[in-house]
Amino acid sequence: MVMNELAGIADRLPLVTQIYPTSRSSTTEDLEDAIRDLTRHFTYLSHTVATRDRQARRYPGRYTAQLREGTTALAHAATPTGRALAALGEAVTATGHLHHLAHSPPGPGHAEDLQHTIEVLGVHVTQARAHLFAAARQLRADAHRLLTAQAPAAPSALTTLPVPAASSSHRGHGR
Repeated sequence: MVMNELAGIADRLPLVTQIYPTSRSSTTEDLEDAIRDLTRHFTYLSHTVATRDRQARRYPGRYTAQLREGTTALAHAATPTGRALAALGEAVTATGHLHHLAHSPPGPGHAEDLQHTIEVLGVHVTQARAHLFAAARQLRADAHRLLTAQAPAAPSALTTLPVPAASSSHRGHGR
């Protein structure tokens, strides 16, 4: 489900404590993977909304309230998903600056610039993670709401009148 996959992308993003200005750091690869996966899911959200809009126009009698509500839920998830993608774009910019600093000869203020860039990168990755978790939470809540709305009502505990048990007073008499 999209909500689990968005949360999974967030989980795979590096933590602030895992960001280093060294070639052994996998931050750039982690960001590349996250952006590729997130772009695929963002495209899915957009495609699904557009497809269902076409279906609603072509087959209005078949477009149920449940489809309409599900489409709206997916459309609402696009906002935090897009914000996560934008934050990852900012993280790539910070990663590029970090790369530049890491491969430049040290000079005055070099260590401070490195530290500041790592902090900026951490902020953007943290923002992306928060937006992804928000999108996943929103989709999960919408799915729960939609499933609850479509679930049939539970039958009443007493839908029929109780039937008295057969009398046992005739046993043992007359034999």
